[in-house]
Formats: sequence, structure tokens, C-alpha cells
Amino acid sequence: MYKKWMFAVAVIVLPVLFIANHSFGAKSDESVETMDLSDHSIRYSSAQFTQPESDNRQEIKQDSSFDGYTKAAESDDLVLFVNEKSLAIKLQNKKTGYVWGSGLDHPENFRLNKTWEQIVQSAITVDYTDRQGKLRTESILTNDSSPTVKLSDNGFSADVLLFQSKLKFQLDVQLKGNELVISIPQEKMKEDKRNKLVSMQVYPFLGAVNQNDIQGYMFIPDGSGALIRYEKSAKSSGTPFVGSIFGIDEGIKNKAKASEDVVPVQKIKMPVFGAVHGVKHNGFIAIVEEGYSYGDIVAYPAGASTDFNRISSKFNYRYEYYQPTSKSMTGINVYQKELNKMDVKLRFIFLSDNDADYVGMAKSYQDYLIEQEILTKQEDQANVRLEFLGGEMKKGLLWNSVIPMTPIDRIPYFTNELRKNGVEDMFVVYKGWSDGGLTGSLPGKFPMERKLGNKKDTKAVINTLKDDNIPMYFYTDYTTAYERASGFSGSKDVAKKISSETISHKENDLTSYYLSPKKSLEIAEKDRKNYDAYGMENLAVDSSGYTLFSDFSKSRKLTREETLETYNDIFSVLKENVGNTALYEPSVYAWAATDKYLDIPMNSSNYVFETDTVPFMQIVLKGYIPFYAPFTNFNSNQEDQLLRMIEYGAYPSFLLTEESSHLLAKTPSKNVYTSEFNVWKDDIIKQYKQIQETLGQVESTTIESRNVPKNGIVEVTYSNGKTLIVNYTNSTYKKDGVEVSAKGFSVMDKGGEQ
Repeated sequence: MYKKWMFAVAVIVLPVLFIANHSFGAKSDESVETMDLSDHSIRYSSAQFTQPESDNRQEIKQDSSFDGYTKAAESDDLVLFVNEKSLAIKLQNKKTGYVWGSGLDHPENFRLNKTWEQIVQSAITVDYTDRQGKLRTESILTNDSSPTVKLSDNGFSADVLLFQSKLKFQLDVQLKGNELVISIPQEKMKEDKRNKLVSMQVYPFLGAVNQNDIQGYMFIPDGSGALIRYEKSAKSSGTPFVGSIFGIDEGIKNKAKASEDVVPVQKIKMPVFGAVHGVKHNGFIAIVEEGYSYGDIVAYPAGASTDFNRISSKFNYRYEYYQPTSKSMTGINVYQKELNKMDVKLRFIFLSDNDADYVGMAKSYQDYLIEQEILTKQEDQANVRLEFLGGEMKKGLLWNSVIPMTPIDRIPYFTNELRKNGVEDMFVVYKGWSDGGLTGSLPGKFPMERKLGNKKDTKAVINTLKDDNIPMYFYTDYTTAYERASGFSGSKDVAKKISSETISHKENDLTSYYLSPKKSLEIAEKDRKNYDAYGMENLAVDSSGYTLFSDFSKSRKLTREETLETYNDIFSVLKENVGNTALYEPSVYAWAATDKYLDIPMNSSNYVFETDTVPFMQIVLKGYIPFYAPFTNFNSNQEDQLLRMIEYGAYPSFLLTEESSHLLAKTPSKNVYTSEFNVWKDDIIKQYKQIQETLGQVESTTIESRNVPKNGIVEVTYSNGKTLIVNYTNSTYKKDGVEVSAKGFSVMDKGGEQ
């Protein structure tokens, strides 16, 4: 979708200078010991970066009691115990002796009222509406529910009846190796006729830490990844992190009122979370295997509800939504009548020693995705993405016109200019090529906009670039439909909310809609013939890889899970009948169809309680799917952005046009302030060369470790033995005979040579 790349930039930043000694400019004789008291130093100790681990690591002392617990199972790695009254669990690591618990041995020693004590000690807590429609909370211990526990070879199952809500369900807990699998099957769940289940939290206090009693952190999949270190309650401001897995379902959930708008959390693209108790000592990563379509990741820093730092998943069986009751859009908030049907399944992977940190979590998740055949090896070449805007729509009084920004036959000229200057590895994305320009056509695409070229021109350019070993991708989108565009019916083909409203968005005076996924699949199947006729072999698909919603259209009704399946059908159609598919910001469910990841998140949301930003997603993907940073020409700090690309393993991207971007001032792309190729040519060349010097040496390899010895200094080691050292600071960094210039980088071999 066009809004994903139209970043508001107030000023045009100066080009990044390339220095032969891999520095962006600093006195070479400055020592790492030099104090740097500038604003930069403060920045690198902020949550935008990863903080060094303390050298004075506390020894974790435990006095864990197993009184009231029954041994349920044992593997080579762990022993599982269960309290048959509350279904609380404990897991003891057989190698280290460390005990993970979902409750407290001495709750009276903490600041907890009776209700919170019951929640802490219980395996399950639910929210439900009673017969008067009031929202209430109940845990297993609230009314002394008596679960029936059955032990098995690998764990236990429990039949549960919550007395107050009259909810029946089965909890199944199984131990295998260093993994614990927790399931709640839909078929074993039964509601009371008058009480309606709203949400459920499963072992919400597993691994919880009272304030800063233990050194460590929680991991949340916010953007590239973020840590919440265990601290006292002053920093949290009483606010938890609540992130909807794969984003908010716009078919159901309310949108925030304008007066309540806040910076939204970045879409959760991986259904995972984790905790570390003592870095390089004890940790776990949890994977939401089932129920993610209606799941949240919730993290409560100390001070948000209790003094405990805790992280878990929450499953929403009913959402509250706004139901208009008049044409003036007045109405009431109500809960869904029907239950969101889902099985719940969580997989906890327990980690110890060197694996017990966010890198170990990422590597464990990578292994899991490989085993599930979600992550497969794609060609990984250190290169640059050149995204050319062909044409854009401009509204007129009587009819719209198209402003040509880059005719297709001009693209070989630009790639040749770069090749003359040593840029050998690149690929092209061509967007806005359809009849009507970028925002004037979707979901209609063909024929090509006549001001940009025709079928013959397209084939000629594709073949020319192919001869130069430059793949060409054509931008498309199977989710978005623009107002007054062709190829769809506003009454039949647009997705509907549960309130019967259409799912629509307005930006820059342009209204767009979500297509019914079934209609999107029909369009994809028809488009494949036209792609073939034009010789198009590679596609760059926007929106569809990260947008999930329920469709309540009467003739095309789909759950969110069914939308996911339909989009994967679209990707299969395109891959089998057209060719490679690069996806913009795809969530994990689309990774199997992704040959290039475009616009990978390079930051976290920097909420007040987040203490570190980490490249968790990049560690998971590196060596399997090549990924590309957002456009360099829309970043206000290109100096640090390039260093972050080198550190994170991301390749550069540029949005380019032949014409000056001022021509877009009165179009939906008016936020594109700088894109002219002649302006950005030198920067493309310089960034390409720096990427080749660094990431070019670790192509197709995986990240094995990441170390932050000081604020603003990062060391990343790859599976081929190469270590990339990045220095964000204004001082030279020296260590063991290695010298890295200020604002510079260095590549070390296994033997320590530069």
C-alpha cells in the first residue's frame, strides 16, 4: 500500500560521506576511553539501541518448595510438577537445578490482594460477561473450582469447571525434551447459556519476576524486537504492552477515538514472546502455535497492576465492537454473539547457559520454523533494491489524470549508470505502472499506463535487465481497492465489518477499501494470464502479507483464519503461475511464499517501559530470506541508518523517479519529498560499496552471536566465522588490537585479523 512508503520528512538530509577507512568522519587517534558526553552518547544508551549486559551478574538463589505439587512427567531435560488444585506448574532443569514456576511459594510476602493472589496462583484466568452483561473475571481458585487431573506418560490433562462463569474446558500439558506444550481444545469447551466467555489467559505468571529481584528481561516481538528489563515499578507508568498478533482485526475491533489516539504498536509479525532469568543462565521462548488469529501478546512491567514483571498470551473469544443504531452513527458497544472458534496451543522452549538470551530465543525459533517448513533457504546476495515510481494519479475537477514520473524504458539507463560505477548486484521494483497510476487503478492493473509504456516496452526492458542479471519485480496488491478504481464492485466485493460497515481508510483525501479475500483470489487467478502476456516473472506484493481481518460480507463471509488461508492460496497461485514473490512486511504465515522481505522493521516502538531494541526478527531470517530496510531517502539520520543496516544484516533500498518529486505535490504521493535518481545516484553507489565490504562477506550465513561490549558498540558473529563490529559513537573503539573508527565498522576473521 502506498502509505507504507510515504514517510513524512520535514527536511532533506545531506548525503552520507564515504570514507576509505570505513568511517563516516572522526579523528582517528581518539581512544575508546575518551568520554563522549554528546547527545549521541545519551542516544546510544537509550531504548533505541541494545544495552550492554552487566559484568556483575547476580547469582540467582532459589528456595523452591514442591509441597502441594505432584510429579507429572520427566524428560532428559526437565521435570514437570503440578498442583492439582490450582493447576499451577513447576519445571526443574535437571542440568542446572533451576525451577520455573507459574505461581508463588509464599504469596503472603508480596503486595497482593486476595483476587490477585488467586490469579497469580491459578493456571487459567478468564473474563466473561454475566447474565446482566457485566464484565467479570474468574480464575481457577476464585470459587475453589476442583479440577479433575489425569496424569499421563508425558504430563497431565485436567477437566475444569469454573463455578462462577459455569465454563467447562480441558487443559492439556505435555512435556517433551526441553519443551512444554499447553493445549485447550475447542471441542472440549462448553459455555453456560447466560454467561459468555470473552477472553482467557493461560499461565499468565509463568516466569514472573518481582520487581528487580532477578537480573534479566522479557522479550516482546515489537518491531524488530524489544526487551523489557526487570526493574522497579517507577518506569512503567502503570501501562502494559498489549499487542494483537498479526495486528488488529479491523473486521471486529473498535478503532480508537481521535481524542484517545496514541502511537500504535507495530504489528506483531511473529506469535512469540520470552523471558530470561539471568542472561546466559535461564530463559524460555513461547510460541503461540494455535489461536494466534485471536491472540494477544501481553507484557506487564512491574507497577502495571502488580509489582511483578510478567509476560504471557491472551486469547480473545469475543471482541467488543461499536454497533451503530441510526444513520447518524450513534450506537452502543456490544460483544460478539458468536464465539471465535479456535484451539489454543502454546509451546514453551526452555533454554539454559549460552542459549539463554534473545539470540538463543531467535535461533530456537529459527529451528522451529525450519522444521515446520515455514523458513526455507532463498538466494541471499548482498545487493540494493531500486524501487521506481512509474506514475501517480492526480485528481481533476471532471476526471483524473496521470503524472508520469519514470517511463519503463528509462530504467535500463539508470541501472547502466550504476553499473558503470561498480554497482553490479541490484534488483528493480516498478510500481505505479498500471492504467491510472499507483493509486488510481487497484485492484485493476492492466493494461499498462500508456504514458509509461506498453506491452512491447515492458518485455524489452525485462529482457535487457535480465541480460544484465538484474531481476525486475512488478508492484501489486491483492488487499487494497481505491475509490473510483476499476475491477471491483463497491457493494459486492468490499469486505464488511461485523457492524455491516465497509472496511475503509482515508489518507491524503484518498479513500481505499479492503477487498473481500475471496474476490482477491479471483482477481489473482485472472491476473496470471496478463502477467504472462507482459512477460512479468517477478512480483512485489504489498498489504496482503501483513493484513488480516474477518469479512462479514453476507455472500463472502470469512473468519480471520480463513482470510489467512485465502491469502496463502493467492501466494501459491502467483508463485506457481508467475514466479518469485517479494512481500512487503510479511508476517510469519507468509514467509514460506517470500523470496525477499521488503521494508523489514529496523526499530521497536520505544515505549517508555521498553529498555532495549534488538534485531530478533533479523536473527531469525538471516541466511534464509534476504531482507531490505525501508527507503534510505526517507530517513532523517542516514549515517546511523547505514550502520544499523550493517549491524542488522539488512540491505539498502531507495525510492526513485526520473522526474523531480515536486510534481507529486498535489497527488496522494505528496509526502515523497526527494526521489530524483540524479540526486540519489552517488548515495546508492556509496552505500552499495559499504554493504559489499561488510554484508558481502557473510552472504547466505546465519547470525550466531551478538555482543554489546559498550553503549554504541556492537559485535555480530556469523556462521562462517566473520565478526562485524559496528561503532555508532564519536570515538574510536579499540579492543585486543582491533581499531574501529568513529561512526565506522570493521570485519574480523575467525583469527581476529581485520
